[in-house]
Amino acid sequence: MLTARIPRAFGLTAVVTALSTVALAVPAQAVTPPVWPTAGHIPTGANCAISTSLGNPPNFDMRWTDTSTPTVSNVFLNGGTTLVLPPAGGTMTYSARVLAPCSGAGFVVLIPIKNEGGYTIQPAASVTGDVFGGLWSASIPATISDIGVYRVGEAYVSRRYDTFITRSDFTYLSSVVASQGTYVAGPWSLTKLYVLRATTLSNALSASAVKRGKTVKATAKLTMASATGYVSAPGARVSVQTKVGKRKWVTNATLTANASGVVTYSFVLSATTSVRFVHATTRSGNFTNGATSVTKVVKRKR
Repeated sequence: MLTARIPRAFGLTAVVTALSTVALAVPAQAVTPPVWPTAGHIPTGANCAISTSLGNPPNFDMRWTDTSTPTVSNVFLNGGTTLVLPPAGGTMTYSARVLAPCSGAGFVVLIPIKNEGGYTIQPAASVTGDVFGGLWSASIPATISDIGVYRVGEAYVSRRYDTFITRSDFTYLSSVVASQGTYVAGPWSLTKLYVLRATTLSNALSASAVKRGKTVKATAKLTMASATGYVSAPGARVSVQTKVGKRKWVTNATLTANASGVVTYSFVLSATTSVRFVHATTRSGNFTNGATSVTKVVKRKR
């Protein structure tokens, strides 16, 4: 885990140099943004201004000054708020939607925090080609050791240009690249992102058909992903649900798995009954993903 802080006095060039040794897996869908949309772009924003107009109408050009700071509107983990890892691991993709309607965003670094402790520095790449309001992402390998709760606490961003010139139809002529970035935070800084263990949940019945009034025992085992495979999940909470005919599912009990990850439930059959087990997602402790077993049916013998 990289814990070197980007010095706040650094200019953008220095930051890019400092981050050049940071490993970054560019998302497969990343694209190189065009210098400017070929159809043109109308710069907007409170800190986006025309400083001068050059030439004689109707063939004038516009010189723009951009003193704005790009803003982050939302952050994501693998497109949502949750990543579920099997034993083999996977890829964590942090993403942020960055708004920079004047000259666009030129540089985005996301800074995730794990379990309110250590943090990493993740330079992001554009995945839409839209630097004015598109998505920027950074991908890194993930293993079971990465389970936990994360936040993108802050981001380091820069506008793309300090000054630029467009034609009267807002197509591009020239620009001066921005020299300074800025740290930003927002409501998204508190968005919790979870990396969870994949789980499996079995369902076994002592009989598939019994007479009315007879006892049926249902047994389930919950396993969770580890670095070496799926292992039992002792202490996990598992609910047993039943449904008679086409009625709604009813939760009969919530049980605690034993040392082998097993729970059992016995009930007296009154009519043909469907049985299933449910484990709710846990966002602390073992960070296990929710699971629902297959449904088994006990038929009432005539």
